[in-house]
Amino acid sequence: MNDNPSSRICDGLRREILSGRIAAGARLPTERQLSVQYGISSTTVNKIMTLLELEGLLQRRRGSGTYVRPDLACRAMAVVLGPLLAPPGAVFWADVAHLAVESASKRAGGVRCYLAAGTAFMAETPLAADARSGRLSGALLLAAGDAAAAVLEGAGLPLVSLAAAGPGPAVRIAWREAARDLVAEMIRRGAWPLAVQLPPGLPGDEIAAGCREAVMAAGLAMGDELLGRSGEADGTQGWAWARKMAARGMRGLFLAGERPESALAAAGAETAVAAMTVAGRTPAFGRSLARLELDPAEIVQAGFEMLGALERAAREAVPFSRFCEKGTVPLAESPEGKKGTAPFSEKPEKGTVPFLPVATVRTIRPRFIEGETLPCRPA
Repeated sequence: MNDNPSSRICDGLRREILSGRIAAGARLPTERQLSVQYGISSTTVNKIMTLLELEGLLQRRRGSGTYVRPDLACRAMAVVLGPLLAPPGAVFWADVAHLAVESASKRAGGVRCYLAAGTAFMAETPLAADARSGRLSGALLLAAGDAAAAVLEGAGLPLVSLAAAGPGPAVRIAWREAARDLVAEMIRRGAWPLAVQLPPGLPGDEIAAGCREAVMAAGLAMGDELLGRSGEADGTQGWAWARKMAARGMRGLFLAGERPESALAAAGAETAVAAMTVAGRTPAFGRSLARLELDPAEIVQAGFEMLGALERAAREAVPFSRFCEKGTVPLAESPEGKKGTAPFSEKPEKGTVPFLPVATVRTIRPRFIEGETLPCRPA
């Protein structure tokens, strides 16, 4: 955080404009009023206004005053892509990215896409420049890291991370709970002993934890060697892995990779197979699969709903009185929506203004779709 008073004032004004709390087209107080309000010189206020004008946030109209640019009401939505092979996998992220860009492109301001492949120098990227200059209204982060989120938060823009573990704002996938319930069902139907192939990263850790919970609840024990290495059952390695597990007497296989086709082909008819798949890309496994289906469209829709709620909350919250004469709220920010000004309180009583949403994490649970090869336990 910058300790320079003028920089803090400038950053604060920028955040309030970008969040919509100072509406597009609104007229700012005069430089003299701002000078008195902040206790700084008119020269410093002029420099702040000039900087925000150069960034494209303000317009100065001779003889009229300083206004927030009216075209900020039609700012673009940002879609920020992280590493394309980030868990839970490239196929999943390709579908999420396509749907997010398609949906964002229908908004008034269109969509802008950015790549955040690393964590260094994010403050010097096109994403940071566009966030500061008012070209963006908010962002969906797809496997992007904390550095990209920090850049957007610093500019006062609402953002939602998709398929993230939190803390929010985020749409979280309930990997652990879904895996726990699926494995419990497999055990109940006699698919034990069970071997599991895990995806990399956090999803794999959560899936492993869910599997262990189900096994322990059934009064069984599962060795670490049966929680397979990342990607072990994917692609050309899957066939050998499935044959090896079948030879060890596994009655159940749980495949949480991207391409489990070869493993399924090698599994015997007596082996119960379950897999995690992406909706719309499920291979033709016929009758040989029970699956956890993850729908990218549901995740993207949840992200847009959360983002819309955050945008509304940012616009409706009463700002500090630093943007107007002491003790009042500007017309555009009046809680009652009346003309003129309304009394200002830094701690308004409950019910006088909308509050920011408390819950900023939404959980999406993969759907369990039952196949026909989960063997029922003999009576």
